[in-house]
Amino acid sequence: MVDTVNRLAEQRGHLVVVRVLASDNQQQALFEKQGYRCVGFQPFKHFQQVWEGVLYYVLISQPALMTRLPWSESLPQVGELAAFVLGNLKIASPVPVRDGMTGYALQSELKFRDATAEDFELGRQQAQVVNPPREISGGYNLGWGVLRLPVASPVRAFLGQREDKIVAGLAYGYDEQDRCLRIVDSFATDDLSMGAMFHQILKAAQEQFNAVTVEVDVLMTAPRLLKSAEQLGFVPVAYLPAFYFENGRCTDVVKLVKLNLLYILENTSLTAPAARMVEIVDQNFQDQKVGVAIINLLRSLAVFEGLGDGELRKIARLFTQKLVRPGEKVFAKGDSGNEGYVVMRGEIDILLEERAKPVASMRNGQIFGEQAFLDSTARMTSAVASQASIVLVIQRAAFNKLVQNEPHLGMLVMRNIAIELSHKLRHANVGLLAAKGLGTG
Repeated sequence: MVDTVNRLAEQRGHLVVVRVLASDNQQQALFEKQGYRCVGFQPFKHFQQVWEGVLYYVLISQPALMTRLPWSESLPQVGELAAFVLGNLKIASPVPVRDGMTGYALQSELKFRDATAEDFELGRQQAQVVNPPREISGGYNLGWGVLRLPVASPVRAFLGQREDKIVAGLAYGYDEQDRCLRIVDSFATDDLSMGAMFHQILKAAQEQFNAVTVEVDVLMTAPRLLKSAEQLGFVPVAYLPAFYFENGRCTDVVKLVKLNLLYILENTSLTAPAARMVEIVDQNFQDQKVGVAIINLLRSLAVFEGLGDGELRKIARLFTQKLVRPGEKVFAKGDSGNEGYVVMRGEIDILLEERAKPVASMRNGQIFGEQAFLDSTARMTSAVASQASIVLVIQRAAFNKLVQNEPHLGMLVMRNIAIELSHKLRHANVGLLAAKGLGTG
């Protein structure tokens, strides 16, 4: 049977994609012997009494020698996965470029509404006036369940509306057997909507469907969407060279997955090539587990409003935890401002002078020391623990390096800090005026 498929693929110049259970070592060995190469690993792909992961294999009947666009160094996980797959297929890898790639804004003034597949198609046809770029390759992937059998799960959609005009849409399906929400198509008439649409679909995946996974296949010619997906916590699990074909041109595709449950690598029986692929993808998911408690705390802070889970994870990696005893100083007046702080647990008093009454008390989830952290000046106050506390500490040098590599992230954080400082100053001014018996205008 495999020989027959291989011959047909060679005759037609087709790419063959096969999914093999990660627990089935014999099938892995069989396809590898037939010339297939492992290009991906997706955990928790199918549910059949237990969750099982799958390996993706491809057979390319003709070498995919088309010129590939340079890939962004801002997408390191995609780059590592692509380099391994293309090297395994003996295809030249694109040259990485440092371009400071930013994703789409995740927040927008869009109004969202549920829609049918017909509504989505009508919106997309109307959007063709502005010739929106193709970013998702998913129309082929409309089967459901373990064996991809068609059932009565229709394609659904979200439409994004601004000023009574449809400007964006996402089409998706929900696989009840595997509890997977699969994004299959999209359109947008501007650069302001797609990130917000993805943000909305992830919200629906958890609140409406209780989905275990959300998956999407994104073209390598859509780096901004790839970046947005990373910011939202998607992980690349497969790289499919020359997979999407339109107007006589082939484009590589990246399969991305966001998990809504705790990732644990299952016990598998793997061939050597499959084991290396699992190692790459496993490391990407392990990175997501770093500092889960810190990420949850940062998500609640106004300073980090508007950031996706992927961006919060990058910031969380920069923090270290410090235990402070009652009466111990976190910093003293006149110290250098090389660090910023967040109270994870406990209470920190801010004092203008030694043994003076605190001018403020920082409690769980509050940030302090940010002004000197931002402008590199000496501390104008002291910070002392009023009870046993745990504070999160971030070094300015590490934060500045992250901001240089992630300008969108840096812009949002700086904007939020400016707003927060403005609120603090306004509150302080109100307090001073009230103490003097003056009103506020």
